[in-house]
Amino acid sequence: MRSLKHYLLIAALILVCGCSPEGVEEETRVINELKLDPAKVTMTVGETLTLKATTTPAYDDLTFNWIATNPNIANVDEYGCVTAHAPGNTNIRCEYGSECSALTIIKVVAAPSEDDDNGDEPGNPGNTPGEEPQKITFDSPMSQDMIFSSRQLAYPGTVMQCFDFYGDGEDDYIYFSQCAGDSATGNKWMVVLSRVKRGKYGDATRSGETMKLRWFGHGTVICVEHAADGQDYVWTDSNSTLVSGSYSHNKTISRIRFQPNTTFDHYTGEQFYLNSYKDMSGKSWTVYGLQVNIDFDARRMFFTAASSGRRHMIVYDLDQVMALKEQQVTLTRTWGGEANTNTTLQSNVKSTVLARNLGSLTPISSFQITNNQNTDPTYSKTWSISYQGHAIRGEKLYWYEGNVLESKKGSGVYDNSIAFVETFDYKGNRLAPRAKIYAASDFANMFTLLNLNDNHYCEAEGIQVRPDGKIYLGITTHIAGKTSSNRLSTILRYDSDR
Repeated sequence: MRSLKHYLLIAALILVCGCSPEGVEEETRVINELKLDPAKVTMTVGETLTLKATTTPAYDDLTFNWIATNPNIANVDEYGCVTAHAPGNTNIRCEYGSECSALTIIKVVAAPSEDDDNGDEPGNPGNTPGEEPQKITFDSPMSQDMIFSSRQLAYPGTVMQCFDFYGDGEDDYIYFSQCAGDSATGNKWMVVLSRVKRGKYGDATRSGETMKLRWFGHGTVICVEHAADGQDYVWTDSNSTLVSGSYSHNKTISRIRFQPNTTFDHYTGEQFYLNSYKDMSGKSWTVYGLQVNIDFDARRMFFTAASSGRRHMIVYDLDQVMALKEQQVTLTRTWGGEANTNTTLQSNVKSTVLARNLGSLTPISSFQITNNQNTDPTYSKTWSISYQGHAIRGEKLYWYEGNVLESKKGSGVYDNSIAFVETFDYKGNRLAPRAKIYAASDFANMFTLLNLNDNHYCEAEGIQVRPDGKIYLGITTHIAGKTSSNRLSTILRYDSDR
């Protein structure tokens, strides 16, 4: 017969075992930022390095998920220890929860030998001493040097439509436009303007400030002006009308002072109106769907505008435009009625706004581009695929077009994975051969450099040209199979003399 003391001992052991922390899931903490140190490093084959993850607020008891983008080049263990295996470029990603992550960019080089003192990896040749750096051209594959910026935007869930910037430092702002849903009205074509710091390559931390533009348009092209008053102004389409479920066919452009945490309806700021113009032969054209880019140094304003089957390329003297007096213009628009319980009823209205009417000016130049979408299987003609933006720099006009780019593991590349840039003079003469953007469909390098998974999406969005002749092209991606907040807005930089 067992004693009472024996049973009490068994009961005590059961209680102790029941209180063991083993098997209990770690409590998920709320953190605002995750960083890795170092953020960028060069390693030699066979070398090991332990990455340090820090958070804001700081905790010393967190468990992170470590991911090697290409384990054949460098892998990582559960403690953040990286081992370099083969020459090449790759990323190590650290995640906490579903929304917070950081990257370290890893370059692995071969161990030096007596016969080889150049440590560049195969397939990405470096420059021998005394040589000029190789130029990045439109036919170059995607590389780390090509990526000017790759950010998660401040407004989650939708891709960028366009971008612009006036400083190229890591702490300088890049401005973006996005089309997003508005829960208050159901307007799925609300434009969100945001400014996000450029940041270091590989830093995908979301940051920035936003302002919302409801019933303005699509934000297909934006242009940022850092004005003499110290304020930043964004030029974009406004007063659009509802056509086939989206907002387009606008006849005005707004010059908007960027004001974070504000919402505007239809239009705001100064208005610029164009309903018709005379081309260089004296023929009159009625146009709509205005998009604008400006060379503030050369004082040139470059519009593209639509008419049936054509896109009009129109250049004005910016000083002449700004000298126009505002006058009343009448707009006829359909807007509202989006499917939402709080939506405004659809209205077909006439409204009067004050605007500078460009129809009273003679353009410096103009020409038209014919729509060749779905009729040119070779894609050799201008506007064979979707228009994605334009730019002006000095006496050159730039045109960017591209289709959705998509790759799925095991099935190759599909959905017309292409993008093109063309350069014209003011008379419409093509200044260089129509150039295919190789990097936009270079999924092998895109997969590694942008840390995408096996199924991903990409689309050309936005072009800008800087005074030094460098051309910046936007591509937007999301990581399929994850939340829509993991979309990246990437800007590629080219040393082009086109």
